[in-house]
Amino acid sequence: MAREHPLTNGRLFVSFDPSGSIRELTYPHVGKESHVGGRICRIGLSSVAGFEWITPEHVLSREYESRAPVVRTRIVLHSLPSLSFLLTDWVDTNDDILYRHLRVENASETEIPLRIFFHFDMDIANSDIGNTASYLSDHGAMLHYKDHFYFLMTTLDGDRPRIDGYACGTRHAHREGTWRDAEDGELGGNPIAQGAVDSVYAVWLTVPPGGVVERTSVLVAASSYGRATDLLSRVVASPPSLSLSRCRSFYDFWLDTPVTCSNRLPESYLKLMRHSLFILKNHMSANGAIVAAVDSDSLSLSRDTYSYLWPRDGAIIAHALDMAGFGDLTRRFYDLLPGLLSREGFLLHKYHPSLSPGSSWHPSGVPGTPEFPIQEDETALSIWAFERHIERYRDIDSLYGLYRSFVLPSAHFLAGFRSSASGLPCPSYDLWEERAGIWTFTVATVIAGLFSASRMARRFGDTSFAQEFEKIAGSMKESLAERLFDPGPQTFLRGLKLEANGSLSPDPVPDSSLSALFWLDIFSPQDTRLAPAMEHLFRRLTLPEGGVIRYANDSYYRENPAHPGNPWIIATLWKARWLIRTVPDPLHSENVRALLDWVVERAAGSGMLAEQYHPRTLEVRSASPLTWSHAEWVLTMVELCQTSPEKHPWDDGH
Repeated sequence: MAREHPLTNGRLFVSFDPSGSIRELTYPHVGKESHVGGRICRIGLSSVAGFEWITPEHVLSREYESRAPVVRTRIVLHSLPSLSFLLTDWVDTNDDILYRHLRVENASETEIPLRIFFHFDMDIANSDIGNTASYLSDHGAMLHYKDHFYFLMTTLDGDRPRIDGYACGTRHAHREGTWRDAEDGELGGNPIAQGAVDSVYAVWLTVPPGGVVERTSVLVAASSYGRATDLLSRVVASPPSLSLSRCRSFYDFWLDTPVTCSNRLPESYLKLMRHSLFILKNHMSANGAIVAAVDSDSLSLSRDTYSYLWPRDGAIIAHALDMAGFGDLTRRFYDLLPGLLSREGFLLHKYHPSLSPGSSWHPSGVPGTPEFPIQEDETALSIWAFERHIERYRDIDSLYGLYRSFVLPSAHFLAGFRSSASGLPCPSYDLWEERAGIWTFTVATVIAGLFSASRMARRFGDTSFAQEFEKIAGSMKESLAERLFDPGPQTFLRGLKLEANGSLSPDPVPDSSLSALFWLDIFSPQDTRLAPAMEHLFRRLTLPEGGVIRYANDSYYRENPAHPGNPWIIATLWKARWLIRTVPDPLHSENVRALLDWVVERAAGSGMLAEQYHPRTLEVRSASPLTWSHAEWVLTMVELCQTSPEKHPWDDGH
């Protein structure tokens, strides 16, 4: 089930499913360590009408507020039609606290007794081994802990914690968990359990006729018992409304700080723009790591997740934030790059949010594999994005050290890691992490990275390096045009595939990644090779139902082998960005708007953009929300704003 509406302060990260149940909780980094891992932390309600766990069928609406990552969920129970529920969720901007404020309104003329159940099913540090759940009578709270992770949960009744019933239990072997204990509306009162555990607590209230009752539940995260209880004391001493006000004020100011986009865009586009900015910020850890997604459902496919920093994704996301005006935020990402470089000068496949090397499936150093287990585009795009940041924000003095410690060693690697015979980079893995070879996308990023390094070297007075990088990039661009352009169909090869015997063979598969040739400005749209190539590419990859597939015959998460593949948000927006650069008045182009409206429809309701969708049912496939998808929306909106300076009659009617 897709994840929705992530909330974070850079340390405590929480996201939900469509019912409002907590499905992901990570701490102390965004994406690591995982303490729920896709398990379900439910909310239940018991009344004279019976007991119900909240499900998506009970949810009328669920969305971020317009100008803050505060989630508002409207709930109605068919068994209690006179009651309406409003759940408001946010994470404190300073302290590691999740607030869940519940407002219950009674439209009937009789009072209604109600019991609210909060269930917590945690695998602390991504394991069900050695956990403890306990009721703390002296604090009026539930505690889950293991090692140096402590989580306190309670509900505030005014200025005091309140729990009216509780139970702790185990869930392994034939035991489903303590949540089953709640379904008769009563809790057994077991105060502690260890191992694979869960807990439920309840608060009892009575909603008066025509009246309203409000309660705020909190989850406190800390690295020690003392820190957790201190935080809880602060929560009790300060009204939740103050934390909510701080959160709203901070983000309202944050959105208004830069000029992010034209007010000429349709409101549906601007709304998704704001949500996308929330998603990008909420996937950046306090240390600068930007994770691709936090969605534990992918564990069922590979026993691994998307909760990593891929330098490529991070560079594109940082660039999107830079272009939207948030350069102060992206500095954290650029600052961590020197510490990630290998001795050879390249960035690895991916990293944990804690910045240690992540898992990989790329072999190297044996016959039929590259020399290094890398995707060279990740190093190149990080140089390119950093140079774009410097040019936009001109914070040269403060970032000069990164030029010496990151740009120069990585650019020297790019300059040296190439074939003297072809002038192209040596083989590495493609951006989709599926095949080894020399790929047009990778070559384009290396060219862009070296040109960026050359410009920085010239600005910092390293003339010889500037000339060297510029010469190699120019020569590589010529080699790309000579060796990777197929004059027959008038398009570019995906690349040259590395075979088991070490030879290279042409790979003509249409691949949306060829679009890097224009968005990295390798060739101008007026180049006689580029326009026919993009027309050929998107004609082959655009689906009649809408959307653009990643490449022809893409099998990743494909259900029907007869279908060419699933539409991706990234690929669809690459096509939109091509049209924005090549058609007159793109905001009012029906072709552009059809693509953008297709993306907006995918985000309808939750505001989340996944990696890919089923081509016919349009159900989410793979990770959601995917930060790269939201970054592409931000970049597309910025480019659309830049090409649409004047008002048009259509603007008033959309």
